[in-house]
Amino acid sequence: MGRPTFKAYAVNIEAKTGKSLDDFWRLAGEKGFVKRRKVVGRHAELLEWLKSDIGLGHVHANFVIMYIRLRGKDPKISTHMKTWANSTGYAE
Repeated sequence: MGRPTFKAYAVNIEAKTGKSLDDFWRLAGEKGFVKRRKVVGRHAELLEWLKSDIGLGHVHANFVIMYIRLRGKDPKISTHMKTWANSTGYAE
C-alpha cells in the first residue's frame, strides 16, 4: 500500500474528532497560535494542544500542524510536504 493521501488524513481526522480542517484553523486562532493569518505558535505548543485538548495521536496532530502551516503560508513548511499535500488533495 502507498502512503496515505492528504485527503485521507483529513477525512480520518474529521471522523475521529468531528472537526474539519477549517475548524482546526479557527480553533488555532482562538488559542492564539495563529494571528493575522500567520502561525505564531511553536510546534511543541501546537502538538501539546492537539494531543491533550483534542485527543489526537502524534501523527494526526502533526498532520493538523502541517495543514495550519500550509494554510498560513508558513515558510517553515518544507517543499517536500507542500508537494505531497498539493498532489494528494490539498487545495489552497
